[in-house]
Amino acid sequence: MNTRTGSFQIVVLGCVLACFGLTGCYNADEVKAFLIKPRSPVSGVEYRVYPPDVISISSAHVPEINGVQQQVRPDGKINLLLLGEILVAGKTPSEIEKALTVAAKDYYEQVDATVQIVGYNSQRFYVFGQVSSPGPMSWTGHDTLLDVLAIVQPTPLAWPERILLVRPARPKEGGYATSQPSGKYCREGVHPPMKDNPAYKMTINLMAMVKSGDMANNILLMPNDVIYVQANPFAKVGLAIEKVMFPVRAATDGLGDFRELIDHARWIKEGMPKDEDYRTGTLRVR
Repeated sequence: MNTRTGSFQIVVLGCVLACFGLTGCYNADEVKAFLIKPRSPVSGVEYRVYPPDVISISSAHVPEINGVQQQVRPDGKINLLLLGEILVAGKTPSEIEKALTVAAKDYYEQVDATVQIVGYNSQRFYVFGQVSSPGPMSWTGHDTLLDVLAIVQPTPLAWPERILLVRPARPKEGGYATSQPSGKYCREGVHPPMKDNPAYKMTINLMAMVKSGDMANNILLMPNDVIYVQANPFAKVGLAIEKVMFPVRAATDGLGDFRELIDHARWIKEGMPKDEDYRTGTLRVR
C-alpha cells in the first residue's frame, strides 16, 4: 500500500469516526413531548375531517343520505339531497353524525346517521432520507412510527439506530415571517426556536424495536411530523465522495454517449445493420 492510499484511508476513517462522535446520545426525556395526553384507551387519535377528505354516510331511516359518499368541498361543506349544505370541516365523524340527525329531524320523526371516513386526504406526515419510498403519507390518526418504517423500508445506506423524528412548531402549514431575522436564518434559512412555540425532535433506535421488542419509542404520529432516516456514517462518507466525483463521472458518462453517436454515424455511412446481423453476431463496426 503506497503512502497516498494509506493517507486517503486514514482521512476516510477519521471522517467516519467524526460522524459517530457528532451524533450524540439518546435522550430519554425527548419522548415526553411526543406522548399523547391524556393517554387514550385505544391506539389512535380522534380524527377531524377537513377538505378534501371523503366521507361515506349510511342511514336506515333517511333514504336521501343512505349510501352517499362525498368529498368535503374547499369551503368545508357537503351538499346532500333534502338536507342541503352541511358544514363538516373540523368535526369528528360522531359530530358530523349529530349534525346530520339534527338536520334530518325537520323531515323525519325517526332519524339516524353513520359516518365513515373513506378518503384520508387532508392531513399528512412526511418521510425523507434513505428509504425506498420517501414522500408524504396520509395521516389516519392511528399511524405509529414502526408502521411507517415497515412500509417505507430503510435502504442499506440507512442508519436505523439514529432515525430522527421532528414535530414542527406552529404554524405547521402556510409559513410565517419574523420581524428580526437572525444570523442563523440568513446562513441556513432556519428560524430561531421560540420558547412559547418550540419544535420537538427525538432520535429513535429502530433496531431496538426490531431486535429487543422495545416499543417505548413507537410514537403515535401526528399531522406534519417529519421522519428523517439519515445515512449511516460509512454511507455519508461515500455520498460525500460521490458528490466530489460527480463532475468527473458526468464527463466520463458523456463519453459513452459520444461513442454511441459515432457508431450510429458509421452505420449510416456504411449501411444500417439488419436484424439478422444482430441474431447471427456478424455485426461489425469499422
